[in-house]
Amino acid sequence: MRSPSERLRNLVVVGGLAGLIAFVAIVQVRSQAEVVRSLEGQDNTSLAFLIDDLHRANENLSSQAEGLAIQRDGLKGAGPGAAAGRALAEEAQRLKTVEGVVPVHGPGVVITIDAPLNAFDLQDAMNNLRIAGAEAIAVNDRRVITGTVFKSGSDGVSMDGVAARGPWALAAIGDPAQMEAVALAMTRSLHADQRVKVATYRTEADLRMTVTTGQRPFVYGSP
Repeated sequence: MRSPSERLRNLVVVGGLAGLIAFVAIVQVRSQAEVVRSLEGQDNTSLAFLIDDLHRANENLSSQAEGLAIQRDGLKGAGPGAAAGRALAEEAQRLKTVEGVVPVHGPGVVITIDAPLNAFDLQDAMNNLRIAGAEAIAVNDRRVITGTVFKSGSDGVSMDGVAARGPWALAAIGDPAQMEAVALAMTRSLHADQRVKVATYRTEADLRMTVTTGQRPFVYGSP
């Protein structure tokens, strides 16, 4: 026969599990409700773009994973030498570009938007450009990378703590055909937004981004 203390401990454990399950259920229901509310305001065209973006994101991630696996196997087979050194140098340069610490130039687009955009709007635009293969992005002459934090405030939108306001100029460097296609799709979608006064884009054969980000030190991760 179990002692009163054991029965009490079992009741506490069962109660804790029940509370945890209830909490997870509430969070899931609220999350689903939030998703439904956000999608209810979207027209069929915007929903089609969202679904297409998800498909392209999955394909892009799969392609990147395959490319990294091939590169890894190639480096393993090559062993130490000039080829491995060149590959590492190219990878280091690519990472510098991704982190925005070096100026870059190349074919791209500049999307001009006159509208009171918020942090969510800008983050969504960045995601669309990255999914389309943008290798470098700048917003109002400020370099934007994956870790850039957008926040809405009384002064407009802050990017990593620096306030910015419209009209907005979104510059992206990447494959010319893909950049023009995503710019066309984005401007068409923006034209359906009542807040938007102007939404246009132009292509450039050699778009230059001289702005860079400050190199961020590692604070929590140690090699």
